[in-house]
This record gives sequence, structure tokens and C-alpha cells, in this order.
Amino acid sequence: MRPMPDVFISWMERAIDLAATPSPPVRCDEYRAIVNGIAADWSDDAALWKGVPRVIESVLAPRGWAWNGIYARQTGDVLQLVAAAGPLVCGTLERTGGPGTSGMCWDALLLNHTLVTRDVKRWPGYVSCDGESGLATQAGLVCPLRDASGQPIAVWDLDCTQDLAPEDPAFCDRLFATLCALRPPSLATFS
Repeated sequence: MRPMPDVFISWMERAIDLAATPSPPVRCDEYRAIVNGIAADWSDDAALWKGVPRVIESVLAPRGWAWNGIYARQTGDVLQLVAAAGPLVCGTLERTGGPGTSGMCWDALLLNHTLVTRDVKRWPGYVSCDGESGLATQAGLVCPLRDASGQPIAVWDLDCTQDLAPEDPAFCDRLFATLCALRPPSLATFS
């Protein structure tokens, strides 16, 4: 049986090559660099998951991917920032109601699917951290992170200062769904 990082790389290579929306070669190379960077930390759950934002920033910061991070659900209705790359942003996100009331991160967690917008300021219940970070966030992308039972326990969040490429949401959705299937996080992973 092949080692899991090899399975992850192989699966993601096929996902990149066979995507419904083909990516330009330069973008495919960037996606492959992210996959290989994440696989390099495979031996330790905490290092892998907490290293994801750093790997993504190292590859895609020049494309306006100015900040990305992971928020994990804490006791009660709070998402706590547990890993990030980029300028300081909101450390906690409180839930004030159901979908459409507490911003994209809570919506992705509550709905258990990837969400994307080209204009974050128009998202229902948008929570802005731009004042703290100094960013001028334009587009947003949030992917739920699921535990071994398939329940969303955290989210990966992107604040982008430029438009996203059409293929970015599908790549990120596949990336995090595959990571969660092969290396599911737990809340202990993020503590």
C-alpha cells in the first residue's frame, strides 16, 4: 500500500488535471506547489493543519491571496482563529443567528459546504476585519473542515484583494475535502 502523502498527491494531481474548468498551466503549477507543500508536513496532524495557511500564502500571495487561516469551533457559538498567514485579523467570530447573519465562515460551517463571493462586502452578515488587518478585501472563499464523521468543526477562510480565478473555488473545495477524508482533523488537532 502506498504511503498516504503519495495517495494525497496522486489524487490531487488527477483532480487538477481532470478539473471540469481547466486551469491555465501556471495556475496548475501553483496548485501542485500547494499540494506538495502540504504533503511535506504529513507526518504530524497539528503541523499539517496549522501549516496549510503558510503553504498557501507562500504560493498565492502574489495573486492577492493576502490572508488565509483556519477558525475552529469552540464551546458555544464562537469560531477561534487557530492558524493563519498574513496580517492580523479577527481572532474570534461569534455567531449571532442562522445562515446569513454571522458572515461567510459561520455560513460555511452551518451549511457544510464551500462558499465563494466576488464581493465580500455584499455577503449577508459580513464580518469585516479589514480595519484591524489593513487589507482591502474584495473576494472571499471559505471551505468547511470536517472531522472523521463528516461533521464540520472548522473552516479555512481566504481574504483576497483581487478577483479569484474561476477555477480557485473548485480547487480549494477538492483540496480540503481530500485532506479531511485522508487526514481528518479533530478539535484536539487545533488546540
